[in-house]
Amino acid sequence: MSEIGYTCKYTPVELLRALGGQPVLLNREAEEFTFSEGVTHNHFCCHAKAVLEHCKQGGVRQLVLVNCCDSVRRTYDVLLARGELDFLFLLDLPHHDGPCARERLKAELLRLAAEYGAFTGVPFDPAAFRAAFAPPAPLPAGPYLAVVGARVGAGLLEQLRRQSPLPVEDFTCGGNRAAAPLPEGEDNLEALMDAYAAALLGQIPCLRMDEIAGRQALFNRPGLAGLIYHTVKFCDYYSFEYETLRHETALPILKIESDFTPQPAGQLATRLAAFVERLGLQIQAPAVHTARGQYVAGIDSGSTTTNVVVLDLQGNLKASAIVRTGPKASVGAEKAFAALAGCMLEDMAAVVATGYGRGSIPFATGQVTEITCHARGAHHLNPAARTIVDIGGQDSKVICLDGEGAVTNFVMNDKCAAGTGRFLEMMARTLELSLPDMSQMGLRWQQDLTISSMCTVFAESEVISLIADNHSAQDIVHGLNKAVASKTAALVSRAGGTGPYMMTGGVARNRGVVAALEERLGAPLWVADEPDLSGALGAALFALDSVRAEQ
Repeated sequence: MSEIGYTCKYTPVELLRALGGQPVLLNREAEEFTFSEGVTHNHFCCHAKAVLEHCKQGGVRQLVLVNCCDSVRRTYDVLLARGELDFLFLLDLPHHDGPCARERLKAELLRLAAEYGAFTGVPFDPAAFRAAFAPPAPLPAGPYLAVVGARVGAGLLEQLRRQSPLPVEDFTCGGNRAAAPLPEGEDNLEALMDAYAAALLGQIPCLRMDEIAGRQALFNRPGLAGLIYHTVKFCDYYSFEYETLRHETALPILKIESDFTPQPAGQLATRLAAFVERLGLQIQAPAVHTARGQYVAGIDSGSTTTNVVVLDLQGNLKASAIVRTGPKASVGAEKAFAALAGCMLEDMAAVVATGYGRGSIPFATGQVTEITCHARGAHHLNPAARTIVDIGGQDSKVICLDGEGAVTNFVMNDKCAAGTGRFLEMMARTLELSLPDMSQMGLRWQQDLTISSMCTVFAESEVISLIADNHSAQDIVHGLNKAVASKTAALVSRAGGTGPYMMTGGVARNRGVVAALEERLGAPLWVADEPDLSGALGAALFALDSVRAEQ
């Protein structure tokens, strides 16, 4: 049998097997898009670009595509024009399920059978055709998570399954295939294709279909504890369903967008772990030290700073410190502890780590994600807050809380550091300002400038141009503050955040950013005296919980 690639659940894989083919789902991420961006463009669907890369670099010689969208049709056009594949076929799939649609699909199936049979030289085998139908895999007996939305790359799916404490099922358009077996008795190809067309169109519909009410079956399956909604960058369809679904389902939803390249493990792990903690399934109670100490500590190991908070066993603040993380999270944690006055590691009954470096702190007795820790710390400082805006060194987070301080929703920025502390630090360097000076300077603006780009590189070019045009540093900083506020307000809107608002993280020290964001939100932001320490405080409170549970 010869391998033939396919991408869509409506692909007639049973027919291909009956004609000597070995269908292989093309669902792997691509390391780069050098070839595909040379024959398409930067904003082309990332999954379609990955298919082109696999055809060019991955040895795919045979391919059946289904005209799901313009990107797939363009992929077919590119491959057809290049003429490098041994076999290439574009199946014209109807957008609905009815008698005329089935007849039309039947004609397409017969056309494929004729062309692929001539290519392989294998006559249609009715027995092999029937044997190719496989029953859907049974769902887990207990609770599980489901990836829904656009097809998910094999690498990303593997990461989700490896990092989740619950089974993860693939309900996307690449993994939710369930063509019903055909009745026994009929062996005539044309008659079989009539029933086969009905079986293919009878699957739970994808979003390119006219009638999608049947998709509700995806979200009503027994044992489903939560949804991981996946979208592909530049996808034409699935972002719209997510916006509808998050208002209509009671199931918790985690949104992930990928560009069909290998995903950074750290940020994905943070999002998934925080989502699982939100479900109440895994907030790991730290193991208490054998030697009973008189204090507990929380360490927030971030990309820029490492923050530590120490509490006594009555919950009173004993000490805190903020140091630069440096190249190693473990060294940053040691420096943070060394900066504490009068507190030694051996005095700690428990130490909980949070932040991106939480897994690299050897003396931590437990870990909790920064989403949950920031929520806990913020609620402790200001129980009235319902939306937490946290802007750190390299990421931005918006966390929504209920009246008890539990996380109801959260969103994070994508891979880009635009709108974060790193962005402002780079702009300060360009303006030859210190961050404390920059924090106040934006409040003294005269001309209302706008920085149109949030990309650090492009924004720097704009700033240089504004300097050359003799604009004041105060006005330029105000423009940068507005840009950060605009991006952050969009995150608040995505999360469904409502007041009262609170701001945490190092950027909360920047009064210009706070003022610009308050203007965009139309509401005040409550800022603690030490906004950097909210995550470390939450971690320390979790450590205190574990000690009290042992008493």
